Order: sequence, then structure tokens, then C-alpha cells
Amino acid sequence: MLFQATLWVDLIAMATCLWMAFYLFARGFLNKVILRGSILLLALSAFFFGAYNNLFEQIPGTAAWRAMFLIIGIGAWHDIILQLLSENARKKHLPWTASLYTLGLVAILLLFTAKNAFIGEAGNILYVARMGLSLPYILYGMFELFAFISIMYNLLAHDKVGLTSAGRYFLFASLFAAADGLYGVFALALAPPMPRIIQDILIFGGVFTIGISVARHQSLVERRTTLQDFPLTLLTVSLITTAYTLTALRFGLSLQRVGMLTAFVVLTHALYDLIREFLERLRIRDETLLRKKLRQLESEATTDSMLQQRLQEGLNLLCNTLNAPNGFVAIKRGGEFVVAASRQSVEVERRFPASAVSCEDVTNLQNDQIPSIAWFAPSFDGQTQIAVVGISKPANKLDYSRGDLDLLSEVADQVGTIVSLNNLQPKLHQNDTQSDLIEKEANIVTSEMLGAMEFNPDEEFVRNVEEGLRRLSDYIALGQSSLADKLGVKAGSHIERGRDLQKILIESIELLRPAEKRPPEPLPRVWYNHAVLHDAYVEGVPNREIMARLYISEGTFNRTRRNAIRGLARLLMEKQPITK
Repeated sequence: MLFQATLWVDLIAMATCLWMAFYLFARGFLNKVILRGSILLLALSAFFFGAYNNLFEQIPGTAAWRAMFLIIGIGAWHDIILQLLSENARKKHLPWTASLYTLGLVAILLLFTAKNAFIGEAGNILYVARMGLSLPYILYGMFELFAFISIMYNLLAHDKVGLTSAGRYFLFASLFAAADGLYGVFALALAPPMPRIIQDILIFGGVFTIGISVARHQSLVERRTTLQDFPLTLLTVSLITTAYTLTALRFGLSLQRVGMLTAFVVLTHALYDLIREFLERLRIRDETLLRKKLRQLESEATTDSMLQQRLQEGLNLLCNTLNAPNGFVAIKRGGEFVVAASRQSVEVERRFPASAVSCEDVTNLQNDQIPSIAWFAPSFDGQTQIAVVGISKPANKLDYSRGDLDLLSEVADQVGTIVSLNNLQPKLHQNDTQSDLIEKEANIVTSEMLGAMEFNPDEEFVRNVEEGLRRLSDYIALGQSSLADKLGVKAGSHIERGRDLQKILIESIELLRPAEKRPPEPLPRVWYNHAVLHDAYVEGVPNREIMARLYISEGTFNRTRRNAIRGLARLLMEKQPITK
């Protein structure tokens, strides 16, 4: 009975850890927490695979391998918790972290080099492998105890991440791991031997829970692993694996080979999912450029009540959209930045030296002068930073998603346009017509900024719009595209359908035109969105020529195109009934 229970616990744990490792890695391999979670799950899947095979064939030295996988898993677990802390907290823990990982490495070396590190290994299949009271046991036990103490301390001290709504899942998972660590350390030395199934259940419970915690973190922060996708995919893979296992048993395959077959089935399906996700990300990697370098305009920054009103309205909506409790907008005056709009952070008209808020791109940094602000997004006029938008950490999750940061960057870009237009008004105060035109353009940009948050298209629809623009002259491809389905374009044939979709796209691009007549070059920045889309996709002008027309760098061009496509997607959402 104990044999059967241990066997099924190890088999299920191995298959689940292996699948979750590849699943999480495929959905978020750029995320540091996800990467460490995948390493943890892979290490523990190897542990359970070794434990399963040990039930049928006891090979001397395999206990050391299983102990090594546990050390790697615990180290990855410890690093996951570190990634939830602030940058300053991680730096303070750096000496301790380095010492802990060094201890783990030394313990691994001793496990493989010391003679008889494990005693009674032969014939022991159902009980925890025992170690003598030697140096390997002492260092191995010290590593586990110190690692779990550090994990709990990091969760409950500093920012008390473990007590937040998002961090309590990591705390709950770590309690499993701490219980397993205590059980394992004592079971290694106690006589009589302790049942291995208890340790395996505690390890699996902790690892499965930390996997759920990482998946939830990915869902909230990156919006890649959804609460619907995770259980449905797990259920599908479980049913497929169960079908293979039952079929193998029916045809008389040995239990040892059933474990290898289960691992192979999970691995092949996980690799397929990983490659599919990788190819999808490869296709859209150029859509996430965030550099901001706009053309040079030499003017002194001024402000008025209308500018303040626009910026305050935009800041409030941005904070509501991203669920950020605090935020501010500051514009440059001479060598300083002056706060023009604020939301529960710093007082309006407060001044900061340029060095305090200067940055090249959207940046996560700690500023002692503004401790409540975590993310800064600059606005440039050519090579000169003319404004900065700052927001605090989100109230409902640990960090912002890439889409959230794209929206922050887009809003900061539009803030720069508003400030730039406002800067032109003092120079045109004697020309009422020009001044009215500037005021009209500023109102347009303000509306676009607010629309960016009220109608924020999902990334899939944005990709569909970009694909449609790339195939703008290909009627057949447009007629068969998913964008035509989303916009509900209906016609007698694919060609007619493609022509109708082309007309919709071109007309929508023209709606982005700020005024009837296009001014001479260099174009004002308020024209950038229309010029990039019209010249690149309607006229087919090479990118280099467009950059030369606008006097912008390649990074600015790519960022402007990305924002323009998002703006076009919003416009299509407003004009057309989008079908799911």
C-alpha cells in the first residue's frame, strides 16, 4: 500500500512539475520571476523522476543527485522571493545571498565527493535516505534551514510582500517548503527511517503552490498566463497523459517504463507549446520599442491654467486606468522641472533639479526626493527632455505589465506634444490665426491622450491592425485576414472584402490628420502619427526616407509607429463594431 501511494505521488508530481516548468517558461521567459520558477520546477521534476525510478532500481549515488536537485530548487525558490523585493532591499541582501548560494554549492560538492555521505541507500525505496552526522549532513541541513528562514524573513520583513494580496500566495507556498525542510533535515538523521511519501507530498504541495503563485504573478503583471488558460491547459495535458498511461498499462508496459513514457509525453507536448509561443513572440518583438528621442525645438518652457488642466485630467485618468495611487507630471523650466499636475504625491509648483528626473526611457528607479513614485516616463523634444510623467507602484498587483508600460510611454509622448504646442504659443501671440490653430491642435492631442486610456485595445487586435497595414495593397490577403473578421467586413468575394477593408484603413488613417493641409517639412510633431502611417503604408515610402523627412532617429521612428498603430486601432474600435 505504501509502495503504491509513493509511486503515484512521485509520478503525478514529476509530470505536473515538468509541464508547469515549460508552460510558465513559454508564457513569460523574459520575466525574472518566471525564469526562476521554471528552474525550480525543472529541478523538482528531475528530483521526482529520480525518486520514481529509485522504487524499481536502486543505483548507488542517486540519493546525492536527488539532494542536489533539491538544493537547486530551494536556491531558485529563494531567488524568486528576492525578485519580489525592491532593488534596494536586494542590494542589502547581496552579501547574505552570495554566502547562502556558496554554502549550497559547497554542500553539493561534498555530497558527491565525500565517501558514504548517505548510509543504508541500497534497498531503501520507501523511506527518506539517511545521512550520518558528518560534514555533508551539517552543511546540507544548514543550507536548507538558512534558506527557508531567509525566504520567510524576506516575505514578512521590509515591504511585507508576503502580507499583500498578491504576495500571500508565495507565503502560503513557502510554508509548505519550510515544513518539508524541517521534516527532511530531521528525517535524514533519525532512526528508524521516516516514510518518504510525507516528504514528497510536502515538496509537491509547496512546488505546485509556488507554480500557481508564479502563474498568478504572470497573470497580474504580464497578462500572459490567464486564470482561464492555466487550468484548461493543465486539464488538457492531464487527460492526454492519463490516456497514454492507461493505454501503456493495458498493453502490459512495466511501471518503470510507464514513468519514462509519461515524462516523454509531457515533454513533447510542452516543447511544442514552447516553440509555438516562441515563434509568436518572435513575430511581434519589434512592436515593443520604447526609445524616445524627438526632434529639437529650441524654446523656453512656459505654462498656463489650460495646460495645467489638460495635464491634470490626463494624469488622473492614467492613474485610474493603471490603478496607480500616486502620480505627477513635471515640465521643464530652464534648468529645473516644475510639477504641473499631481495626484496624492508631490505638491504642484514644486521644483526638482534636472538630474533628479532625467531618464532616457521608461525607467523603474528609486528617487529619495519622490519616494512614492516608482516609474518615470520622459517626454522629449528632439534631444531635450521637456517633461516627465511619474507613477507609483500599482495598488492591486506587484508590478505593471508590458502593456501598462507601453500605455504609460504613449501618454508621456502625448504629454510632450501638448507641452511642445504650448511652448509655441508665446512666439505666435501676435498671430491670432496661428495661435488658434495651435490651440486646436493641442485640444486634438489632449483628446487622443484621454482616448488612449478610455479605449485601450488589446495586444492581439493591435497586431491584427499592423498586419492589415502591411498587406494594405494585397486585396486577397486583406480579405482573408482576421482583421476583416474582427471588423465584420462582409462582401461577395475575398477581393471585394479586401477592398472594403483597405478603404476602411485608409479612411481611418486620414482621420488622424491634424489639419487639411500638410505643412512644409520639418513637420510639427503633432503630425507624426499621420505622417508615419500614411507615408509608410499608403505611399510605401521607405522608413529611412520618412525618418529623414521628420528629422528623427530610428528609435524615435519605431516608437512613433508603434504609438500610431495603437491610435489607429483605438479609432477602429470606436468606428467599427468589433467581433470576438
